[in-house]
Amino acid sequence: DDHELFCEAMAWLCGDHESVDVEKTSSYHGSDIHIISVDITRKGLARKALVRLGEEILLQIMDDLNGRIDEENCVHIRIHMDELACGRIVLAPPGEKRTIKGKIKLQIYPGDVQKEVALRLLNDAIAKLKRSAGN
Repeated sequence: DDHELFCEAMAWLCGDHESVDVEKTSSYHGSDIHIISVDITRKGLARKALVRLGEEILLQIMDDLNGRIDEENCVHIRIHMDELACGRIVLAPPGEKRTIKGKIKLQIYPGDVQKEVALRLLNDAIAKLKRSAGN
C-alpha cells in the first residue's frame, strides 16, 4: 500500500516510528483514505527532526520566515509528498496539492521576539548538522 510507504517516509523524517499514526477513513465520495499524522512532543526528538530537514531546507525556511510564522507562534512548512517518498526533502510552494504539512511550535516567553526565536532554533539546527557532518 502507498500509505505504508508514506508512513516509512514520515518515520524516517521524524526519527521515530512510534510517533506515526494512521487513521483509515472514507472520503466524501466514499473511497478509502489514510490520514497519516506525526506529533512529536519530546523536545530532543523534535530538534533531531528539524536537523533531518537539512541545511538547504532550513535556509529556505529562514529566507521566507515572515510568510511562515503565524500569530500562534508556529512556523509552517509544506513538503512535497512524492519527493519525500523517494527519500528527498523538497519544500512545496503554496497551493501545491500533494504535500505534507508541518508545524513547528515555538516556545515564546515574555520579552522574546518571535522571529528571533525561530531564527535561533533554525540556526541551532544548522550548527548541529555541521557538527555531526564533521565527525
